[in-house]
Amino acid sequence: MPTTLPLLLLMGTWLFALGSVVGSFLNVCIYRIPWQKSVIWPASHCPKCWSAIAARDNVPIFGWLVLGGKCRTCRNPIAIRYPLIEALVGTLFVAIFIVDVVHGRRVWQGELPSWLFATWFYHAILIALLVASTFIDYDLYIIPDAITVTGMIVGVALGTAYPWIRPEPSTALTAWGGFWTGVAGLLVGACLTGAVRLLGSLAVGREAMGLGDVTLMAMIGAFLGWQAAVLAFFIGPFFGLAHALGKLVKYVAKRLSGAKSSSADREIPFGPYLSMGAVALVLSWPWLWDGWAKDLFHTLFVLFLWVTMGVEG
Repeated sequence: MPTTLPLLLLMGTWLFALGSVVGSFLNVCIYRIPWQKSVIWPASHCPKCWSAIAARDNVPIFGWLVLGGKCRTCRNPIAIRYPLIEALVGTLFVAIFIVDVVHGRRVWQGELPSWLFATWFYHAILIALLVASTFIDYDLYIIPDAITVTGMIVGVALGTAYPWIRPEPSTALTAWGGFWTGVAGLLVGACLTGAVRLLGSLAVGREAMGLGDVTLMAMIGAFLGWQAAVLAFFIGPFFGLAHALGKLVKYVAKRLSGAKSSSADREIPFGPYLSMGAVALVLSWPWLWDGWAKDLFHTLFVLFLWVTMGVEG
């Protein structure tokens, strides 16, 4: 269908609002899922006085602003992280709308095929799962299977029902093709991360990476395909570099001052940075794949053939 700029702006505004609502729900998931609590009941409440939050105060972002970041009942502060997560998800929903729909509209010369919105919805599900995983891992150094295993199932199932929905070159023509593409992405993501986890653990004599990182990469592969999973795994550490350097400085300062250090001073959660890598790929894939990633994988494939044939010879 033909579209105009005002209509696209209206859609973007609506999607930001939708994303903030999803972000509000993710706040509940982040708080409750690690403790195996229901995300539906009871209703949202103040974490200090446990009084229920009224519907008028539970409006994403604005509810927190109107209350000045404090509970209406006990006046204790409510963490700013809640509206920030709501704004983050809203912003990401708009960002993937720009990539999947607005950019797709240009490719289709002003037309707006309905399948572009299906692609947006597919990526929005992945974004929501990654946001929940990220903040749980930051808080507790765990990534619940309730998120990642569910994500694997959803990624494979949607890729089977809509085999064209994954990014190139992981698109497929048939349902079976979509199914096996999802399974391949899942296995490559899991095996790559699992192998690094095993080797790292053997090298340092302790667990180098959590099993949740393995299932997280499996979920990313199920959604995006094995090529994107490989790139996300190697891009992710660059997002974590600043955090790692900060931890290192803090650890060295404690050692020099004679203060006691704990394992928390030497550990960083890897899941958030894998998630950031995956989000970066979702937002850049239309340009990244044709720009250099396709040539990179082609070169690596040729090198692999050359090495294997050389060994056999």
